[in-house]
Amino acid sequence: MKKSGFSLLEVLLAIVLFTVGFVAIARVFSTGLFAESDTEKVLVSTNLAQERIEQIRNLSYNNIVDEPKAAVSGFPIFGRQVIITYPQTNLKQIEVRVYYPTKPGENSIALYTYVSDI
Repeated sequence: MKKSGFSLLEVLLAIVLFTVGFVAIARVFSTGLFAESDTEKVLVSTNLAQERIEQIRNLSYNNIVDEPKAAVSGFPIFGRQVIITYPQTNLKQIEVRVYYPTKPGENSIALYTYVSDI
């Protein structure tokens, strides 16, 4: 006499395989969502740094000064800092660094430009 259907062992094995597959797919999607969030923060940081560089380029040479790290208006999770160095006489190197939060801590991007007093 032959019985058709599935044994309890076959059903349990199928459930385990489906569960493992579902968990793997869920991890891929969650990793993708976090990567998208980090990409957005890098893009916003780059735009905030570029915006500040453009503002600085419209200042006179003597009005370009260091700025301490401070929150960016309208973007509360981002901080921005301006660092001025003098590689040569009558030349300022301007570094605009924007900080943003990430899972392990804080990350930053920096853009550079030069302004001359000639």
